Amino acid sequence: MATSNEMTDLLTGTLVAVLMFGLAGMASAGLVAADLNTGGTDTGFSGGWAGSSNRMPIQAPDLTYANYAITQTGSPTYVYGGDGNTHQDRQDSRDLASAMSGEIWFSCLVHNGNVFAGLSFHTNTIAGGANSYLHSQASLRVLMSPTTLIVDLDGGTLPSGTGSFSVGTHLLLGQMTIGVGNDSLSVWVDPDVNAAGGPGALPAADFSSTGVDFVNSIARIGAPNVGGSAAGDTIDAIRLSDTATAFEDVTGVSGGPASTPGTLIYGK
Repeated sequence: MATSNEMTDLLTGTLVAVLMFGLAGMASAGLVAADLNTGGTDTGFSGGWAGSSNRMPIQAPDLTYANYAITQTGSPTYVYGGDGNTHQDRQDSRDLASAMSGEIWFSCLVHNGNVFAGLSFHTNTIAGGANSYLHSQASLRVLMSPTTLIVDLDGGTLPSGTGSFSVGTHLLLGQMTIGVGNDSLSVWVDPDVNAAGGPGALPAADFSSTGVDFVNSIARIGAPNVGGSAAGDTIDAIRLSDTATAFEDVTGVSGGPASTPGTLIYGK
């Protein structure tokens, strides 16, 4: 029969093991960032951009937005759908170094000129067999058309857009919580992140969903953008993070932790 000291040692060892397991389960993939500049911030990926052809020509300078505290580095450029390409199901995509799940924040700058521009999110890697250039196979697409926000949770044909926005450069900000079962998603267009100071004071999202299981993890992102000139559909300053400071990672605004576990952060 174990002595009281032996029982104490056993319980202590078990508690330490449980805590270590819990901490390991909380590990994050970190920050994924692409300034799309030569010599600029480029991290969190396992390889380069891939597509059926080069659909991401570069053009100077950077896209800029007054209410965005992310500082881009390197030669100032952005990318746009090139060479008069009208294949609206095409994109360039890129594998993440580590798949993400749980709470994730993302942002990018887009200029909505001709058709659409934005981000696609995929649960599989390029090596997994999916066509890397077909954003219609994405698990999630968040795009700006010339005048609306388009959010697709199913893949295939794009749904109708929501809201009404001017043609120009916009900040897309999103938060998702993904895993097994239904996922949550909120997307803001041009939120005043500086005035908010953190995720808890953001205004109501322009789009929100809590009842769709659209993905269990994210292993690849894509940049769908079509059009034939620098004045067309463009994207820049991509950020994706699942860290404890994910909101700051993707906005540059220090607002503490992305959220408090078990607390709804955007008033839904």
